[in-house]
This record gives sequence, structure tokens and C-alpha cells, in this order.
Amino acid sequence: MPARPAALSIALALASTVAGLAALEAVFRLRAGLAGPGDLRAVREDALPAGARARLGDVVRPSADPRIVYELRPGLDVTFLGAPLLTNADGFRGPAVRAERTRPAVRVVGLGDSVMFGWGVSEEETYLALLPGRLASTGVAWEVINTAVPGYNTVMEVETLEAKGLRFDPDLVILNFVGNDFGLPNFVEERPDVLSLRRSFLVDFVRSRLGRGPEAGPRLVGVPPEQRRFGGEADLARVPARYRGLVGRPPFRAAMERLRQLSRERGFEVVVLAHPEVFGYAREVALELGFPVVETGGAVRAWARERGIEDVQQPPLTVTPADPHPSAIGHAIIAEVLAGHLRASGLADRLAARRLSAAGAATPSPAP
Repeated sequence: MPARPAALSIALALASTVAGLAALEAVFRLRAGLAGPGDLRAVREDALPAGARARLGDVVRPSADPRIVYELRPGLDVTFLGAPLLTNADGFRGPAVRAERTRPAVRVVGLGDSVMFGWGVSEEETYLALLPGRLASTGVAWEVINTAVPGYNTVMEVETLEAKGLRFDPDLVILNFVGNDFGLPNFVEERPDVLSLRRSFLVDFVRSRLGRGPEAGPRLVGVPPEQRRFGGEADLARVPARYRGLVGRPPFRAAMERLRQLSRERGFEVVVLAHPEVFGYAREVALELGFPVVETGGAVRAWARERGIEDVQQPPLTVTPADPHPSAIGHAIIAEVLAGHLRASGLADRLAARRLSAAGAATPSPAP
């Protein structure tokens, strides 16, 4: 073959190969850009062995619901912050509860983040797990579904109730308010810059198939603590556009109003719990919407005074000197305050009577 036609053939082959690779690169860039929430990769993709020591990024996975963002992995059996962490098939901490009722029991669905979840304590030590034992005098069982996930805000919590919690037919919903409930969650979605020429999405795909790295695409990334809080409207300018419906006062109020609407439609009661207190706008909205507010600050300070403890933000009331989350003692105080409110307000007895009445109505009358 003459040299010139051979060179032309090689050039055409190379051009065809380059064009094909460019087309594939474009396809993988488009795929990464169009990926939806259900296509997100978790912070950690490999399964955790039983008993493994885990970080928060190890125990969460992306949620298909963009207003929930991320959720706990189901079926966990790990050690988290020095305490055992087990999750049921629903991805909740604590024993599984069947959606259908099998006995006359008051159903409690908890909405919250790290405090209700039980950051740094075992599941049995959390205040929701302790609550049924403190309400045994009502004459019925109390079943608790703890949907709390560290880093959630109020919008995510109410969305979790609607997407996952309502199927349990709750009699009582407890919303745990904390100071970051106006802000960004602990994790957000990071989308790659599909226009950047500094990386090849095709190469990333090949590397992922060879086990040498993650495939290019959206993923969950941790939000630094200093960037999670957005107390005022001016801060919203720094929030990614797709998360502005989750943070700030208007979304918080909309979520609380939705919670009231659901409570009326489904017939459940709502209690807002704050450890230690809730101030300002959050308190105003809760009371305006008719939600009782239960605060633990007074009981915590009284417990500390009786024992000569000056700083309630230190052990034994907190997990560690640097971690203000409530310890097992703190959770016990929260459980007692919450149970005391439910008893003193008469709500515990009313809910128990409702369940007993419903069970009686469902029991067939004996034949004459």
C-alpha cells in the first residue's frame, strides 16, 4: 500500500477513535448532570461489617426524596461514637414496629435530629426508648418509632413524617426542636461541574469499574459546622439554590403549618420538645399553631443544683466535655419531663382511652 493512503487511513482511524471517545465523554457528562436524587452515591458505599466502628458518613445514604436529602442505612449493626447502633429494616433506630396494629397501643412517632436520635448513647438509653416505661400506668402499651437522623432540620423531619411515618398511624408526634432547625443539614448533594475540562467523566467511569475510584456523578458531602447555621434572611444568599426551600424562617413555618394540617387530617396530637429551651421565632410559631412546647432546661438545672454541679453543659449531663449532646443521664431527665407533661396535661390518659375504645369497638360482640 502506498505510504500516503496508509497515512490517511491511520489518520481517519485516529480521528474516528477520538470522535468516539469524545461522544462517550459527552454521554457520561450528560449522565452525571442529569442524575436525580435516587442516583446519588452515599458517602460510603461498601457494607459495614457487624461491630465495625463507624462515623456519621458511614451510616447514612442518599434519599430518593430531595427534601429528605439523606437517611440512615437500614440493617446497621455497628459501633457509633462508642455506643452500639442498630437500625431496623425501615432505617430507623430501635426495634421494628409493624405498620398494622396488633394490640391496643399508643403509637408515638418521633421527629428529630441528633438529640432524639441519641448521639453518643445506646438506643435503650434514648429518651424515646425510656418513655414507654414511664407511661405504663396508663394501662396500655406505648410503641415508639424513632425517625430521627443526625443533622436533620424541621423541613426534613416533617417530610420524613409524611413520606415514612404516617403509615404507622401515629397517635402522637413529638417534634424535637434544636438550634440548627433553621439551617442546612449535615450533608448536601454535590454535583460535578460537567463543563470543566480538568477531569474526564469517561475515565472516572472506567476507573470505578476497575475498583480504583468512585464514578463521577452527584454525591453526598459533609457541610462544615460553621456553614450549617442560617439565622437570618441575609444568610440565604450563601445557600445553594436547590436548598433554599429547606432553610430559613419561611420554610420552617411552612413545615410547621404542614404538620398542623397533617395532625388534623390524621387525628394525631403534636408536642414540640426542646432541650433545653426554644426561643424567639420557633416558640412563637409553635404556640401560634397550637402546639404545646415542653422544655427541659428547668429540670436539668434543678438536677444539677441538687448535686452541686455548676455547669450543665459538661458531664455527667453531656456526652463529653467537648460534646454538649445529652448523656444517658440527660436522656433520662428528658424522658421524665416529657412523660410528666403527658401525664399532667391529661394527654397520656386521653390517648390511652382512645386506643382502648378503638380496640373495644373492633372486638366482635359475643353471640346472643
